[in-house]
Amino acid sequence: MNSPHERARLLDAEMQLQRAWLELNLRALSSAARKSPWAKLNAMNLGVMGASLLKHRSVWVAALSVLMNIYRRRARKDTA
Repeated sequence: MNSPHERARLLDAEMQLQRAWLELNLRALSSAARKSPWAKLNAMNLGVMGASLLKHRSVWVAALSVLMNIYRRRARKDTA
């Protein structure tokens, strides 16, 4: 049977391996994020909220719907 000291050393070594694995994954994800076309939006200083809004298709659909409604209302006023 392992002594408590040996078990502690084994647990410490396992935690160090997990930490190293997480750091490697974080580096890979952050480098992929920097290469993303969305990374250019950060240079435009839109902020986190603005950049995240531009990523969602529903926001684009809502904006298009609002613009179409404004156009229709103006077209009705011109004909009336």
